[in-house]
Amino acid sequence: MYFTLDSPDGMGKDDIYVSLWSEKGYAKPALLSANINTEGFEFNAFVSKDESFLLYTKYNAEGGFGSGDLYISRKDADGKWEKGLNLGNIINTSSMEYCPFYHGKTLTLYFTSRRNLLQSKKFNGISEFQEYINSENGLSKIYKTRIIF
Repeated sequence: MYFTLDSPDGMGKDDIYVSLWSEKGYAKPALLSANINTEGFEFNAFVSKDESFLLYTKYNAEGGFGSGDLYISRKDADGKWEKGLNLGNIINTSSMEYCPFYHGKTLTLYFTSRRNLLQSKKFNGISEFQEYINSENGLSKIYKTRIIF
């Protein structure tokens, strides 16, 4: 189980931890390495089913695009998390991006963003409206994009 914790034993304000499951129950939470956690805020971890990659938010990171950006880390050959990489300005904006979820079968990344793209729009029928709401539109501030990790 991966989760965020604000702890005096952590590296920063909010850090990502893992607690492994065994027949005895969950192990003591372990802080992920400095490849993931920093002095700042790391949170909203999403881990792929096979644990080959981790998506998460870093808040106000140096070299970021804004408030909070989505990052990806992959496991190396030894099973350790590599340094997180910013997903870039196609995904991240000057606003907060957070709560990533990746659907591996459809290769779709879902995430929440505080960007505001809402504009008044008139529709010429239900099919035009359906096309609009199934694209990146800012409604409910949930976004999706097809991407391969």
